[in-house]
Amino acid sequence: MVYYKFFKESKMAKGQHGGVRPGSGRKPSNPEGKTIVLAASVPEALVSQLDELAAQKGWGRSQAVTEAIRRLIRAGSRR
Repeated sequence: MVYYKFFKESKMAKGQHGGVRPGSGRKPSNPEGKTIVLAASVPEALVSQLDELAAQKGWGRSQAVTEAIRRLIRAGSRR
């Protein structure tokens, strides 16, 4: 019961804890910012090719799709 007594006494009074602190909270997992889930209908054969390419590069499917979008945007901006 010593642990319980210590735990009970060490708790702060209600309403006197927490709050936003600089640097607190979960850090973003993507340095580019927030990500969204994107649903798209894609031909099965194209997905198979994408998965093969992703496996060769050691990427997951999401990273492969992200890279494909980046390259498409870059190619379009050169025109």
